[in-house]
Amino acid sequence: MIRGYAEQPSPRTGDRLVLRVATDAPQFRVEFSRCGEKLMLRGRTSWLPGQDAPLHLPFQDWGAPGLGLRGEPLAPWPAYTFTIPSEWTSGIYVALFVEGDGTGRDATHPDRTTPDGRDAKALFVVRSAQDRTARILYKLPLLTYHAYNLGGDGVYDRETLSGHWCLYNVPRPHEVPQPFPTAVSLHRPGGGTGATPYDITNFDPFDPTPRQTFVHWDARFVGWLEREGYAVDYCTDVDLHRDGTALLAPYRLLVSAGHDEYWSDAMRAAVEGHVAAGGNVAFFGGNTCWWRVVFEGDVAFSRTEFWHDVGRPENSMIGVSFRNGGERDRNDHPLPVGYRVQHAEHWVYSGSGVGDGDVFGGPGEYIVGYECDGAHFDRVDLEAGRAATPSGEDGTPADFTILAVGDTRPSGWGFGNSAATMGLFTRGGTVFNAATTDWARVLSGGSSPVVEQITRNVLDRLGG
Repeated sequence: MIRGYAEQPSPRTGDRLVLRVATDAPQFRVEFSRCGEKLMLRGRTSWLPGQDAPLHLPFQDWGAPGLGLRGEPLAPWPAYTFTIPSEWTSGIYVALFVEGDGTGRDATHPDRTTPDGRDAKALFVVRSAQDRTARILYKLPLLTYHAYNLGGDGVYDRETLSGHWCLYNVPRPHEVPQPFPTAVSLHRPGGGTGATPYDITNFDPFDPTPRQTFVHWDARFVGWLEREGYAVDYCTDVDLHRDGTALLAPYRLLVSAGHDEYWSDAMRAAVEGHVAAGGNVAFFGGNTCWWRVVFEGDVAFSRTEFWHDVGRPENSMIGVSFRNGGERDRNDHPLPVGYRVQHAEHWVYSGSGVGDGDVFGGPGEYIVGYECDGAHFDRVDLEAGRAATPSGEDGTPADFTILAVGDTRPSGWGFGNSAATMGLFTRGGTVFNAATTDWARVLSGGSSPVVEQITRNVLDRLGG
């Protein structure tokens, strides 16, 4: 068994990258690949000496000495240092770990066709050098990955306290011998790939890859961007938290996709400042900015409350909220939900060929799927065939234009108004929101020319 993680989640070219790797094999080597339309091998190491180390607790820095729940000493995971080559371009990279038998021959054969895996892989981002030329910055939701990351094989025994937990299955106080932080660390295996996500058994009928991993949503969107030839730089939300508006200043457009659920105060301040200064943001996801998080030191964070519970509804930044969208309960409600068009003359629909009342992303696509966000509106308008307009009572900006409605109520699920609402508003710069996690799946599948054209229009207009 071999597992590892990148101590710096987003180095620049020329920077040092430290991989922390634990293995019971006598030797291993690393293959580095860039994740785009397909995996592209960018480099490999020679054989390195293998060394095993114990699993630490989820809130600890696994690269430092620690103590187990019963006070047992935990040795730090071994460090292996590399330099990011200057010719590597900004992007998402995966380090693949190949165990050796001690004689220079491969003892394992990890799957090289996908960045996904429950072990033997680690994800990291290479950020652009200072002489960047891209106008679009894509943000990877590292905090969401780690909130669901079990850090190991996903087995948790509540009697022996063996195995690991995440923010979704923290042991109850009476189950542990001593109090412990309810935080999770960035310095441990997982965080996109290389470990088991909490809801691994929550099977998606449209995509068998595990939710809450890079490959499920972000890899699809990134692959489409690169196939379409967009010049894009990449970062993580940890960069947004640490660098603030300085990170966003060189770019016209920040893009987020999939399931960008966990946001800190600093992240929100950076994005709101970017938009106020005329910058643009495009959210091609759902359940966005749902939990407020706080950092406990440099590498661990915990969730505190929902943003709307502290008087700062997520709508004020992104236009919509999970409160008026909802989550399809596993696979119990299979009725396909598409988006019904309104304001078809808007530039977002330019070249798509749709008219008011048309539906895209419906049967066979189910674009409003796993989780979605909505702006509150009077459903009388929807039932009367009139264009829905936001009421504003949930914090949605008054000038948020609802461009499409995905009504989930007939399918038997949803929260609040039970409707996803794609739309946008302007506050200096423009904020677009597709308001559904499954936008990336339909986009990359090539089955919906309308979804592709809307995506191009948003990227070209706001990122040009």
